[in-house]
Formats: sequence, structure tokens, C-alpha cells
Amino acid sequence: MPVAQERFEQGLTYEAYKAQMTRNRERLEANEQTVTFADEDLAFFTQLPQPLHVLVLAEDWCGDVINNLPVLGRLAAESGKLDVRIFLRDQNLDLIDQYLKDGQFRAIPVFVFFDATFHELGHWIERPAHITTLQAQMRSDLFAYDPLLSAFPPDTPPAQLSEEARARLQQASAAFREENRALADREVVRELRALIEHGVAQKTATVQPSAPQATIPLSAPQTATKGQTKVSITYCAECGYEPQTLALTSALMHEFVHELASIEIIPWQDGAFDVVINGDLIHSMYRDGGFPENETIIRAVRERLS
Repeated sequence: MPVAQERFEQGLTYEAYKAQMTRNRERLEANEQTVTFADEDLAFFTQLPQPLHVLVLAEDWCGDVINNLPVLGRLAAESGKLDVRIFLRDQNLDLIDQYLKDGQFRAIPVFVFFDATFHELGHWIERPAHITTLQAQMRSDLFAYDPLLSAFPPDTPPAQLSEEARARLQQASAAFREENRALADREVVRELRALIEHGVAQKTATVQPSAPQATIPLSAPQTATKGQTKVSITYCAECGYEPQTLALTSALMHEFVHELASIEIIPWQDGAFDVVINGDLIHSMYRDGGFPENETIIRAVRERLS
């Protein structure tokens, strides 16, 4: 469904979004202070022939939002040519489902650029491609050579790592973000500029409809005998997700009593809330949005016990 001006104007301004943040505002504003622009890049945005509307989908628990939204905020403030309105992803699933990463994932932030008549020029998701590549290489090298992680495949979920290995991964991820912050900011600007240049050049082309929401396949339930099923809940400790974590744990304990081998609770970061059952990722806040219904997880456990 195309975004019309009336819906766009329901979004929050950048300053209003910051005012309603319940976590990570200090980090976001600290990142604002470190953003710098090359003269030619700022000139490109300042000299746009007309202002552009930018619809943003975000949540304040997401590390990529905290890292990349300040770049857009500073561009809007310094160029005077970007009218930014921000929507909370989990309250606007009809919007995020028009801009799924790889046709499947509700990744954020999403920046969607429109001209004055709300013709879409293009959209940008999550983080720069070059940073994703560097991040993947960092993780691959870390898992290949670090003694604490070398026994695990690089795509191992946090729930399946040892406590020491999780701590090492957190430390390495934080160091990577800090070391590559300036490069990441430059890449955000470069990709946004290229997106707008391409969108303007293609403005008269037929607008393609948004891809339909793909069905997210879950792995087939693994058969388990009584007492062998393990549930792991990974939650963002700094985001205040303890109530949801404890509520789900309590529901599982009351439903299954002695039937589960274990329920593991893992504090993590960056807005995570994942539920893994016998190695299957049943729910991911990054992928699916929001928190799962207790009954959804109970049903998945029951399938694996049957």
C-alpha cells in the first residue's frame, strides 16, 4: 500500500522521537556528536532541487538504529532538505512489511525517500553493505582463531554459546562498532546519496509494487522424548525485558512441570528477544517484531514433545 501524505504526517519528528525514547537516548545523542560530512556530500543534499520526505521505521532498542539514525538526523538538520518522520516498527507492522529485508526480515532502521508528490525514490535498510561485510568477516575471524569461540560455527546463536564465549563475542562486537564508527557514518551517507541519485534518475519509470510479505519458514520441529527438550530465552538486559522473560518462563514451567530438560535465560544486548527450542529459532524480535505470545511458544514445545 503506497504511503500518502496524511499517513506520513502521523509520524514523529526526529526531536519528538528522541523525546519519547525510553532507552539508549544518551548513546544516540553521543553518536550525533561524532558525525561529520565531506563538503561535497553535504553540498549534494543542500542543493537538492526540492525537499524530500523521509519515512523512518525504528525502535530505541536496536543497535543499528542507535548507530545510523543520527546520521540521517544530522543530514536533515544541516541540509534543510529532508523532512523526516519516524514510526515505531512494532506499532506499524503494515509499514515495515512493505520493506522486509530479503523479503523476510523486519530489520531496522528503514529509511524510505519520497519526492514532493510521495513518489518513492528508494529505500535503505539496517546498515551499509560494506559494514555488514566487515562485520561478517570480523565474526568469521573471531570464531576461527579465538580459543573461546573456535569450537563453534560463526552463525551460532548466543543461546548455544558458553557464558565465556558470549562475553568474548560481546566485547569484540563493541570494539568493532567503536573502531568503525566513522567509516560506517561515511558509508551511510554514500549509500543514501547513491539511492537518491538513482531514484531521481528513474523517477519517470514505472513504480514497482512492494514485494508481498514472505512467509518466514521455521525449521521443522525436532522430535524429542520427554525430558530432552530445552528452551533458551535470550533477552536484552539493558532494555528492561525481564518481565516478558520471566512471564514466558513461568508459563512454560506451569505448563510442562517435569517435561522440559531445562529453561535457559541469557542476558544479551541491542534489543534481542529470541526463543530457541532444541536449536530451532522459534521467535526473534529482529525478525518477527515484538514479543511472542506464550501460547505460541507452548505450542512449539508441545510439538517437540509429541
